[in-house]
Amino acid sequence: MARREFAGKTRKAALLRSGKRCEAVGAWYGLPTGERCANDLARGVEYDHIILDANSKDNRLENCAAVCIPCHRHKTAKHDTPTAAKTVAQSLMGMKTRIKVKIPSAPKPEKPAPKGHACPRRSLYIVRTSP
Repeated sequence: MARREFAGKTRKAALLRSGKRCEAVGAWYGLPTGERCANDLARGVEYDHIILDANSKDNRLENCAAVCIPCHRHKTAKHDTPTAAKTVAQSLMGMKTRIKVKIPSAPKPEKPAPKGHACPRRSLYIVRTSP
């Protein structure tokens, strides 16, 4: 499933709320705890799902942060990608049965009749009857 993007209205509201400064805060973005990046977003802005989209499916303004490109790259590489991979692995491990798909095979050709004189079949055991 593809990642859902924020609506234009949400992106504009996040940029206005940020004062055109990066909203990245803390260790998830590679910063000291509680410290805000505050880089000027005129050089580039990306809109980050604070809580990973794969886990939250939340595209509201409260889950949107206007961040600079380096902060977004750091969070994506160090937090979001590993978390998404773990989520997928856990969901696969939780599957109780494996999906089995039967692939139809081509019909087997019939064996040709033996050529020439066919001998009558004989029994391997001789059954004798008493007189």
